[in-house]
Amino acid sequence: MPSPKGAALLLAAAAMLAGCGSSGSPSTTTGPSGRTNIHERPGQQATSLHLSAADCKALAATVARQARRQVRRQSEPTPPNSRCQLQGGGVHVSISLDAAYEARQRYSNRIDEQVQFNAADPTKVPHAVPGVGDKGPYNQYASWIPAYSTLWAVRGNRWLTVVYSVAGRTRPQRLAATAPLARQAFRLTAR
Repeated sequence: MPSPKGAALLLAAAAMLAGCGSSGSPSTTTGPSGRTNIHERPGQQATSLHLSAADCKALAATVARQARRQVRRQSEPTPPNSRCQLQGGGVHVSISLDAAYEARQRYSNRIDEQVQFNAADPTKVPHAVPGVGDKGPYNQYASWIPAYSTLWAVRGNRWLTVVYSVAGRTRPQRLAATAPLARQAFRLTAR
């Protein structure tokens, strides 16, 4: 049994450790002017990056070439959560960009949840996709979910989701079309 002084040190250490890690929200302090300052974790800041209407038009041209069909586009370019919807003749493609605070953390949480709740079904667990997201061990920053024909990828604090469905295409063919589309979307939104 620790001495009273040792017990106090253990409690202090436990309290400090409890304050470590990610609570999912930024820490705050009050500055000299009485204003609250938000301290975000490095690399998790929200950005104004988004899928613009012009980006959506460029992505639509790519999908039309891939599918060999005309597509209609609908753009929602408002940051930090922008979207590009493409449809027509058996084509349904949705491209979403999350550039809000802690988008990268949300991506990681979503991957963990997908594995936890779907481990019994290999078509519903993430499959690493090289060359799309940030570089990292095991290509963990880009994941294909075959059952949903969905690619999730993260670069910096941008989480990109591409849902890709073209009638008559197999899941491997969908992935083969989705990966370059995701790379294009990341290039377009890197300004």
